[in-house]
Amino acid sequence: MMKKDILKNIEHSLFILPLALLLFGMAACSKTEFLPDPEGVQVPFEETATQTVEQLLAASDAEIYYEAWQKSNLKNEIAAKGSKFDFTIFAPDDAAMQAAGLTSAVIRQMPMDELDNLLLFYTSIGKLDANVLKNRSDNYVVKSMLQHPGLYVEHFENPDSYPGGYDHYFYRNYMAVAAGDLLVNGKNTGKLSYSAAKNGALFILGKTIEKPTKTKLQVLREDGRFTMYLESQRLTDEMYLGKIGDGIEPLFGYRPEKEEIKRDFAYERLYYDEDMEFIDYGYSAPNIVISTLFVPTDDAFHKAGFQTVADILRFNEERGNAFFDENTYQATGGYPLDTIMNFHRDWGRFFAPKDPSYGLARNNATVFYSNDLNTSLQNYMVNIGGSAQPIYAYKMPLAFSIINNKIQIQVPGSDRPAATIVEADINTLNGPIHVIDQLLIPKGFKLF
Repeated sequence: MMKKDILKNIEHSLFILPLALLLFGMAACSKTEFLPDPEGVQVPFEETATQTVEQLLAASDAEIYYEAWQKSNLKNEIAAKGSKFDFTIFAPDDAAMQAAGLTSAVIRQMPMDELDNLLLFYTSIGKLDANVLKNRSDNYVVKSMLQHPGLYVEHFENPDSYPGGYDHYFYRNYMAVAAGDLLVNGKNTGKLSYSAAKNGALFILGKTIEKPTKTKLQVLREDGRFTMYLESQRLTDEMYLGKIGDGIEPLFGYRPEKEEIKRDFAYERLYYDEDMEFIDYGYSAPNIVISTLFVPTDDAFHKAGFQTVADILRFNEERGNAFFDENTYQATGGYPLDTIMNFHRDWGRFFAPKDPSYGLARNNATVFYSNDLNTSLQNYMVNIGGSAQPIYAYKMPLAFSIINNKIQIQVPGSDRPAATIVEADINTLNGPIHVIDQLLIPKGFKLF
């Protein structure tokens, strides 16, 4: 897709304050607020900034970034939109660019498409006031102008996506201000440095922003610490499909292929790779799920009493109840590992209340970087709205606390030790990964 098309597709929106954050605020209210009628005459807004974004950039400590800006196509395309077009640049300073290997020499040799993509990632349409970040305790979602081809998320803002209901995937960064520092995706980028412009705003960053290039599944496979997490779920899925196939075969007179079983008879199961990888449908449709993942290390399984993947599979065989229901012609039941892993990857929705007529309420946004993981999430609604009645909203099933500057997570009421995040904010195309040192065991669940 041409850069002009990218700009045209997203010109109507900049900073997406997701429905999740709106609902978060609503959920936190305990009473109806009544505001008095406004008094006096509304004072029109007066722009006090005297310089443009480019003028501010030219005089800043981001000389290398400005060199890239001057060379790029993006500069000319934005200029062609006229003086009423507002945009915000998040420009790494020279030290940050050099630390990332982006020297002047590299910029001069960089192909134009690669250069434009770099600048699109650090640019957003519209004007972001730094006070928006200062006046909130959670992250503010900033949508960059860089689109990832072939990836689509659930419909939220694209009015032309139906039938199918999708939005194009644009890289998003989650920003907050803490103790005067600017946090981006949970990482500290240095002291907040902000200037308002006549046509937007400029933020100078002390560190570059890591652009995700891999999915969760790719990152976990390459890491080496999560063999038991991945293999136990993959083999449990194989066990499940085999069990359902065993039930179908004598009834139908043939054994369906695994993909047929998934599609027609066991489509409600969350298979281990579904939310960690994207799906290539061959057409435009939501094909990637963006959420937070709490991944236990192999040592976390050892602490829980599982020394090998084979131990987990025996645990499943002894206590599993997966079967094909002859009355409903649907797979039912599951394995004990499913219950445990559901808290790590799907917020314990196994235990969410269901509307008798419509099932689960709509999934709310669950993208949380480390600076979000605290007691303020205790009333967050993981599921709310959609067709389900409001009484079937599902509140956050995990408790977060900070002890000795370390984030701890526990399922309330569980008699198992709280898990500690030993590595936070591993950024991926489909959301952050937080590495934990204990399994998240629900209340009353007995391992042995």
